[in-house]
Formats: sequence, C-alpha cells, structure tokens
Amino acid sequence: MTPEHPYRLLFENNPLPMWVFDTETYRFLMVNHAAIELYGYSEQEFLQKSIMDIRPKEELAALEEVLNKGRTAYNRAGEWVHTTKDGKRLYVEVASHTLPEHEGRGRRLVVIHDLSARKRTEQQLQAAELLAQSILKNIEEIVFTLNEELEPVYVSPQCESNLGYSPEEFYQDKGLWFKIIHPEDRQIFKRFLPRLKSTPNHFQVECRFLTANKGERWQLIQCAATLDQNGRISRLDGSLIDISKRKAAEQKLQFSDFSVERAAEAFLWTRADGSIMRANAAACSLLGYTKEELLTLSILEVDHNFKAEVWKWKENDKALSHETVFKGKSGQLLPVELHLNHFLFEDDNYCFISVKDISARKQAEEERNSLIEETVRQNEHLQQFAYIVSHNLRAPVANIVGLTSLYNRDNLQDPINPVLINKLERTSQRLDATIKDLNEILTIRSQTQKVLETVDLQHILAHVRESLASQLQSSHAYFEVDFSGGTLVLGVKSYVHSILFNLITNAIKYRSLERGLKIKIKTVFSEGYLCLLLQDNGLGIDMVRQQHKVFGLYRRFHPHIEGKGLGLHMSKTQVESIGGWIDVDSTVDQGSTFKVYFQAHPRNEQLSSGISN
Repeated sequence: MTPEHPYRLLFENNPLPMWVFDTETYRFLMVNHAAIELYGYSEQEFLQKSIMDIRPKEELAALEEVLNKGRTAYNRAGEWVHTTKDGKRLYVEVASHTLPEHEGRGRRLVVIHDLSARKRTEQQLQAAELLAQSILKNIEEIVFTLNEELEPVYVSPQCESNLGYSPEEFYQDKGLWFKIIHPEDRQIFKRFLPRLKSTPNHFQVECRFLTANKGERWQLIQCAATLDQNGRISRLDGSLIDISKRKAAEQKLQFSDFSVERAAEAFLWTRADGSIMRANAAACSLLGYTKEELLTLSILEVDHNFKAEVWKWKENDKALSHETVFKGKSGQLLPVELHLNHFLFEDDNYCFISVKDISARKQAEEERNSLIEETVRQNEHLQQFAYIVSHNLRAPVANIVGLTSLYNRDNLQDPINPVLINKLERTSQRLDATIKDLNEILTIRSQTQKVLETVDLQHILAHVRESLASQLQSSHAYFEVDFSGGTLVLGVKSYVHSILFNLITNAIKYRSLERGLKIKIKTVFSEGYLCLLLQDNGLGIDMVRQQHKVFGLYRRFHPHIEGKGLGLHMSKTQVESIGGWIDVDSTVDQGSTFKVYFQAHPRNEQLSSGISN
C-alpha cells in the first residue's frame, strides 16, 4: 500500500486496530492509530517487530501452525491472546485479508476486534457461578425457591443431610415440606402465610421439623416473597438451618438464669470499667435497689471500701476472695464476703461476683473480740489486784500484826504502848486509804453498762480550770486550746471531769522548774473517735524503761515529788469504762502528750476555739 493509495486515510483513522504484515518475514509494515493506542507501542516500535512479538510464548506454536497452512484471501483466524507493551494480555478476534504484492513481496491486512472486556465479564460470571455453587455446597443452610403455588422449584443438596430427604423427593411431592413441619407448629405458618403472600418483607420463624433420619429438629426459616405487578406472589426465596443445638443451649441457659434469679445468694456481673451489667434478685434485695437502678451504678458506688487492686483484672487471674463493706440504697453499710471470678469473653474483661452477707458473723466476731478484750482486761485487773493485795494491803496488815504483838497488855502504863498506838493509827489510816482507792476503782469497773451521755469537753475543761485556778496561777501555767476537731463526746460527765482533772493536775505537779508550764489541748476526729491531745512541757517519763508501767496502779516515776501513783490508773480505768482508751508519748525533760480517745457524738459539732492566757 503506497502513500498515494486512496484508502490510506481510511486505514489510519479506522476505530478498529489494523496492521499490514509481510507474509514471509511476518514483520509489521504498517499500523494504524487504533492499534498503537491499544498495544502501547509507538509506530517505530511496531515496525521493528513481527507479529510473533505480540503473542505469549504458549501461543507461538499454534500461530506457526496457522501460518504454515494455506489461507484464503479473506480469513477469520478466530480468538487469540495478544500482549501489550506493558505485558497485559488482550483477548482478541482476528480477521485478515490478502493485499496485492508490493515489490514482489506478499502482504496481508489484519483487523483486530478487542474482546478483553467481554472475556473479563464472562470470567467474572463464571467465577461468580462457581462461587455460588461452592457456597451452596458448603453452607449448612438449605436454600430453596418456591413458585406462586408455594411448590418447590429449587432445593439445595443440604436438605438430605439436614432433613433426610433428597431434592428430588421435594420436587416429586410438592407438599412434602409442609407435611414434615411438626403438627403443633403448623399453625405458625397458617397465621403468617397471608401476609407472606402479599408483602415483600423479610420473614423469620422458628419451628420443629420431623426429619427422616434425626427425629424432631428445630429449624430457623428465613424467607421473602417476590411480587408481580399486581402485588401477588410470583416466587418465594429463603433458607432453612438446623438450630437444635442453639435451642438446647438456650434451654440450659434459661434454666441457669432461672436458678440464678432464685438463688438465696446475691450475684453481680461487672464490666472491665466496674459498671454493673447484671444482678440477680438476691443482690437487689440485699442492697435495696431495683434491678434497673443497680444497672445504672458502678461497683465503686456500691463498695464502700473500694480497693482498685481487688477489682482490677490481671492475667491468669481466676478467683479471689475478699471482705469489704457494701453500701445499700438507704445508706446502710453491710459487711460482705466476695468471691470474684475475672474472666475474658470475646476479648472483653468481665467479673462474676458472689456476694455473701456476713453481718451476723461480723457481729459475732466483734462480740467474741470484745469478750476476749474484756477477759484480758479483767485478767490484768486481777493481776493488779493480786499485786495490791500482796504489797499495799499485806504490808500495813503485817505492820498492824507486828505492832499489836509488841503491845504490852500486862503493863498498860508501859511507855512503849502510846508509841505503838500512834503507829497503829497511821498504819490503819494508810490501810483505809488503800481500801478506799480499791473500792473506787472496783466501783468504776463494775459500771461498764452505765448509760452514756453527751459531754461537752469545752465546758468540762472550763470547770476543771476553775477548780484548779489557784494552782494554775501559782505555777504560771499557759494554755493553748484548739477544739476545731469537735467538742462533743459520749461518756459519763463525772469521769470525763476526773480524767481532765488528773491529767492537768499531773502537768502541774510534774512541771519543770527550769521553764514556765505550757499546756496545749487539741481535739482530732479519727475513725469514729474524738481524740483529746493534752501536751505539757514538764519532766517527762522514760518510756524505754517505764512504757508498760505508765498506767499501772501506784506507779510513780518521780519519787522526789509527793503522790500516790493513782491518777493515771484511775484515768485509764474511767476512759475504758466508757468505751475509749488512753495512750501517751513522753520524753524525759521535754514533756508528755496524753491521747485520750472518746466515742464521738453522732452529730459532733465542729467547733473551734483558740483560748490562751
């Protein structure tokens, strides 16, 4: 074909890819624009190649076989695979036509029809069909299609393994599917069939089927109707799957839920953040909440003594027992014993808690501990009493016996007799004083059930300071008072007065002569008790040597100062009889700090007072 040929323009601008090749060398002689665009080669690149170069290797043998055979002037070579410059495969239909020889060489015109899009579509359809067939073969569900008369037109092969009937049996007996529905469940279909035939909505129903090989089985049916232009059913498509295992599990779960709900023991379930996700009736009854109210709470709002390390889930954490206090809706505090089981479910952390009310046990433990403490205290008192009997009473009695044995009954005028009588009198007075002290202590100890009253420490202190006014003035005592922690306690007014009187009297008596007496009084609220701290800057006590003797009866730590050693023991006895206790910190030549713990008044007023003089 020469440039002057009248069809050159038609060749170059034809929308179909076209070229001319040499029938001996198979080299390209001409290519049009459509071929250049489809194959990606430039015109110069094309003219340096042969028709062999645009074929994949596996097609070269077939091409050579076709080229070696004789061809007609017009030849449809059929469908082939070509390759583009970038290696992409093209599916094409090839037609060729013989051209007149040019300069003694044979030529052939080739026209290409690109079938790649169609081939890809066909491959996709084939793949989709294979996928659909694979799904139908491998899914558990029975897939079915019914016609407008609800007769099976397609039933997937799974029907045989599930129901025990082959697809052919359903095709032969058009009503078989309805016959094998459990008689008690057929009414379900009769109720919703009218709606199913008149609406395209999706329907789902669970019922029992009488299978040919497995007996009675639960099935889940899902289906939707296709309606024609008149709104009538034209076909029904759906699926059916065996849910017998799920139904059995649901029944077991229902039984478990029934048991949990009616259990006497309280149960709670929480999420990882502590929010309560479930509670049984016993838990609601224990805490006084409705179930709906509990499900809005977190365990932080229920556990009065919340400890994060107890509730935090840890790896390999299985079970944990823990005692704490739950707070009910009314504010009531309930001692409980918890058994926590942390577990992982579907990548989330949860906790199952068994809650046991141990109020009765705790009360019994408190009573037992109180009894033990009282026994120990009574034992200490008996030991002290034995000590007093063996020392403070035995010595004067022995003196009296000795003095009476020396008394001269034969000669009443003997000069020794008046001396002995005088000594007998003094010894009897000391014995009488000791017996009075013992009687007072025993009286206090015997009144442990005395009714407590509200006592104002600030008022008692004022009375004590008034009764000791002259001694405080002569000792130049300086007071600092801070009642910001509270002033009201539960006690016996006379006991509280005696305690403050003894402590302040001791501060005066055992003051240091090298510095002015300074007394600091402060109250601090601590765990249900109001602690009165009374600090002085006096002689102090050697706590290393005397720590266990400070509150003993007739214990004295500064013999050069007159005293009986009864005040601190009396204070200890009095404060213990009203449910408190006393402690002391002391350093020699620096002073002492006595800490008196009183039962706090329920509505203790937070009064503050800064009094100094």
